[in-house]
Amino acid sequence: MRALKEKIKYLLNFIFGKIIHLGFYKIIPENELRAFIELLKPYDLGYELIRLGGDGDGGYLVPNALDNIKYCFSPGVGNLSQFEHDLEKKNIKSFLADFNVDQPKNLSLFDFEKKFIRSYESGSSLEINNWIESKLNVMNLHNSILQLDVEGAEYEVINAISNKNFDRFKIIVIEFHNLHLIGNRYFFEIVKGSIKKIKLKFEVCHIHPNNNQFLKSIGNLKFARDLEVTFLNKKFCEIKNKIKSLPHPLDLKVSKDNNEIYLPDYWYN
Repeated sequence: MRALKEKIKYLLNFIFGKIIHLGFYKIIPENELRAFIELLKPYDLGYELIRLGGDGDGGYLVPNALDNIKYCFSPGVGNLSQFEHDLEKKNIKSFLADFNVDQPKNLSLFDFEKKFIRSYESGSSLEINNWIESKLNVMNLHNSILQLDVEGAEYEVINAISNKNFDRFKIIVIEFHNLHLIGNRYFFEIVKGSIKKIKLKFEVCHIHPNNNQFLKSIGNLKFARDLEVTFLNKKFCEIKNKIKSLPHPLDLKVSKDNNEIYLPDYWYN
């Protein structure tokens, strides 16, 4: 029964994707989409990758370059904090913020704000730069980690972060959402601008598609709806070599109930 449902979902997704491509999403030429994919291609930057977090949602691969890192900023905690729990084992303190949940109970080395992190201040939100810089009074935040999973608000937050504050991070882990909409010119420019901003100071060392949906066809190219991406600050890159294959042996399905999805090789070759 599950196999039949999967086939029906695949067929509907294929038909709907083709309809979309014929209309709303036809406006981005393939060469621009390929240039966009180039921005997200991962490279071997000279470090072994390790897994932090759980075996499903909330687990990410990061370079084994945690030396001298003392702090992690994690907007969008949700109900999972295994990533921060694994950092705590390495004596890395996490600054957490999420208006939708209460502070986690499985952590002891953390600071929690019951607020959204956004590009502005309000009763329920903190402006990203103010949040980061409010911690400067008592500690040096250079070479920290940013783990950003804010369900689509990442583009707003990325564009709001100052270059000075971006440079405080050694490693950035972001889940980019709604990339199945990348064929829309307006959305395309927002996402491309966000990633180009990060790439000024960072290189991509890993990508992994969230298997919550099938890959989406935009013209002749395929995109994951949501994509986990790990960046390393260029100051710490030792080499930059092409990787040979994906997924990485430590990659695991985000959604345990769905089949894994695999990015075509033009995403990394």
